[in-house]
Amino acid sequence: MQRIELPLWPGRPPFATGPYPDDTPVIEAYLPDPTVRTGYGMLALPGGGYSFLSEKSGRQYGEWFAGRGIAVFVVRFRLGSRGYNFRAKCADAYAALSLVRAHAGEWGMDPQRIGVIGTSAGGHLAGVLCTGAGRTLLAQEGVGEVADIAQVPGFGVFCYGVLSLTDPLAHRETRANFLGDWQHDAAMQRAFSPIEAVHGSCPRAFVWHTGEDLEVSAEHSWQFTRRLADAGVPHELHLYQKGAHALGLARDEGLHWAEDCLRWITG
Repeated sequence: MQRIELPLWPGRPPFATGPYPDDTPVIEAYLPDPTVRTGYGMLALPGGGYSFLSEKSGRQYGEWFAGRGIAVFVVRFRLGSRGYNFRAKCADAYAALSLVRAHAGEWGMDPQRIGVIGTSAGGHLAGVLCTGAGRTLLAQEGVGEVADIAQVPGFGVFCYGVLSLTDPLAHRETRANFLGDWQHDAAMQRAFSPIEAVHGSCPRAFVWHTGEDLEVSAEHSWQFTRRLADAGVPHELHLYQKGAHALGLARDEGLHWAEDCLRWITG
C-alpha cells in the first residue's frame, strides 16, 4: 500500500477565511498494491460532527480497504468548528470527487467505479453527493462556480450517517456546523436532508447502523433506505442490535460490516 497526500485546491481554496492548515483541505490517498488492486476507489468523508475529523473513519478505513484492493481518498474537508458552513464543505467534497476521477487512470481505477464512504456527519456529506440535496442552493451560493456540483459518485456507503437535518431526527451539532447561521431555517434544513432528496437516479447504497446508537438514531438509516426502496434504488441495509455510536471498523465489537461492504462493492 502507498500513502500520499496532495492539496485539494491549487492556490487559495474558495471561501477560505484564513491561511492556516485548517483552512487548507487536503486528500490523503491510500493506494492498494497493484497485485491486489480491484479498480474501485472511494472518497472517505470522516465523522466528527463537522467539529473534527475522526481517524476511525479516515485513516483506519484507508488502511483496511486499500489492503484489500480498494483505493481510499480521505478528504480532510473544512469544518464548522473553524467557521466554515455548507459552502466550503460541499465545495471540498465535489472538488475531491473531480480530482480523484481525473487521476483515476494514473492510480489504477475506473472513473465510474469511484464511490464515497461517509460516517456520521461525513455520512451526511456523502448523502448530499449521492442525492444532490441542496444543489439549487449551492448554485445560488456560488459553489457551482468553483466545483462540478452535477456529478454523482458511483456508489455510496453510509456508516451510521446523519441523513436528516430536520427535527426530531437532526443531530444538532452536525446541523449547526453545516448550516451555520442558517441552522434554524426550516427550509434549509429540509433542502440539505438527504432523506428528502432521494430519487430514482441515486447510486446504489450500502447502509449500516446499530440499534443502540444513542448519538445518531438508527431511524436515519431506516428512513433513508425506505426512500431508496420506494425510488427503486439498489441497496443493502445492515442493522446490528448491539453497538454504540462511532465504532469505525468495529473490529473489537465483532461487527463484520466491512467484509460485507467489500463483497458488495466488488460483487
